[in-house]
This record gives sequence, C-alpha cells and structure tokens, in this order.
Amino acid sequence: MLEKLDQDPEELFPGGEQEALRRLDQHMERKEWVCGFEKPQTSPNSLSPSTTVLSPYMTFGCLSARTFWWRLTDVYQGKKHSQPPVSLHGQLLWREFFYTAGLGIPNFDKMEGNPVCTQARTGFPFIDAIMTQLRQEGWIHHLARHAVACFLTRGDLWISWEEGQKVFEELLLDGDWSLNAGNWQWLSASTFFHQYFRVYSPIAFGKKTDKNGDYIKNYLPLLKKYPAQYIYEPWKAPRSVQEAAGCIVGKDYPRPIVAHEVISKKNIQRMKAAYAKRSPHSSEESPGKEKGLFPLGTDIGSASPNLNHRIG
Repeated sequence: MLEKLDQDPEELFPGGEQEALRRLDQHMERKEWVCGFEKPQTSPNSLSPSTTVLSPYMTFGCLSARTFWWRLTDVYQGKKHSQPPVSLHGQLLWREFFYTAGLGIPNFDKMEGNPVCTQARTGFPFIDAIMTQLRQEGWIHHLARHAVACFLTRGDLWISWEEGQKVFEELLLDGDWSLNAGNWQWLSASTFFHQYFRVYSPIAFGKKTDKNGDYIKNYLPLLKKYPAQYIYEPWKAPRSVQEAAGCIVGKDYPRPIVAHEVISKKNIQRMKAAYAKRSPHSSEESPGKEKGLFPLGTDIGSASPNLNHRIG
C-alpha cells in the first residue's frame, strides 16, 4: 500500500529486531518521559509521534511484550511513575487483554456489516487528515483511531464497527486481529465500554491539541491556506475566504457528510434504545446520570483514561 502512494516503508518503519531494539533503547534512555507517560496526555495530531510507535514492531514479532515489559520495569525501579491503565505497562496489559478476549470468544470479529467510505472525503478535515495519514504512512495515534472509530460508528455515520475493522486491518502496519477487533467493539460501545453518551467531536477534539490545524494542513494541503479560525470547519468560511484559500467547499473539498451536532444526538438515542432493549433495567436511568459526570450527548474534547488500549 505504501509503495502505491510513492512512500518508502523502510524510511518510515525499517523492519527487523535490531531496529526494534534500537528504538526501544532510545525510549528507555528517556527515563523521565517513560516514568511520566500517560496515554491520555499524548496528542493524536502531533506531527512528531507523542508515543513510542513500537506497535508495528510488536505486531510483526520484532519486539516481544516480555522484553518491553521488563525494560520498563528496570526504568521504573525505585522511581515514582505512572500506573496502569495510563502507563506504558498499562498499554501492554491492554494488549494482552484483547489477545485473551480474542482467544476465548468465538467469532470475536463478526457482526452484520454495512459499506464504508474510507477515502478521506467526509468533509470534516480532522477526520480526513487522520485517514490520509493512515493511508500514506500506515500508522495513526491511538486517539486518532478513537476519533475515527467513534465517527464511523455510534458518533456520526452509524456504520458497523466491522467495516472499520476491515479498513484498519488493511492499512495499519500494526494491525493485529485481536487488538483491532477489540478496539472497534470498545469504541463503538458494542461491548467493553458502555458510556455511549460520550462522543468524540470531529471538530472540537482536534482543536484541543492543535488549534492552528498544522496537522490538517500537513495531510490535507488543499486546506493549508485556510486561517485557523476555519481550518476545522471550512464550510463556515465566507466565500471570499474560500476563494483566497484556493479551495471552495462543495467543489474542491466536500461539504460535511453529516451534521454532527444533529446526528450525534440522534445516535445517542438509538444507542439508549438498544441498551434498554438488551437490559430492561437500563431504561430506568438516564445514561448521563450514571456517574453524575456527563450530560446526555457530551462531546469529548479530551480522552477518558479508560480508553487506553493501544501500544502505538
């Protein structure tokens, strides 16, 4: 896939155990960073990776989970450090959790499916930039995966998680059957994670870590002349601004495929009905009051610590 896009995979991710161990050594030298690592605090749209990016090496057997675990243990020894589930140890535990689930649950990756659009033409620049990076480089940050998964399934498009799983399986260098299936089920709130009323905003979430939209401009160069005010919502830009930027919404770049603020609320009600049907007792409480934290239909502008289940 990378060759088709005129990308040299060896430049992005040189293969082999020696390269994996070299990268591991580099990270382990950053002792303060390793001890303070918390996955929710990393950035999904940083142009320089804010995580280890060792997942492709683990997927292909170039780096073992045991080696990674014990190297972390050596660094942690005698020092104050972050704890699971947000720590690097926690990311390894999530990995093994999904392996265990994949082994023990028949048809772990099956559900009735629907077609899916994967060509980075949703009309939401943050989502389209993520999908462009995925197609060009074969890797995206775990929070970017969360945003895409939520957008495709319960958040906006209401498409089966199975279809998204297929796309990730094809494009991700660190694509791993158990982790991929488990994460898509998790983020779609089909299982594992039941706070379906928390929705990743395809607009606000990216702004949290990249207000100027540098990530979008890098992967969607047709939008690079848009001012920061409109980079996440180019359809709101006046015609004069669009013309000055050389990109007319509806002509050069698509209009949003859905109205997020409308469809996300509709989908929350769909999820609420589905949960009520599954469990009669669940209809007695509003999901937004389960823990007294989130009103019904909360758009996520930062990630929940409960969602950290990728190594990458």
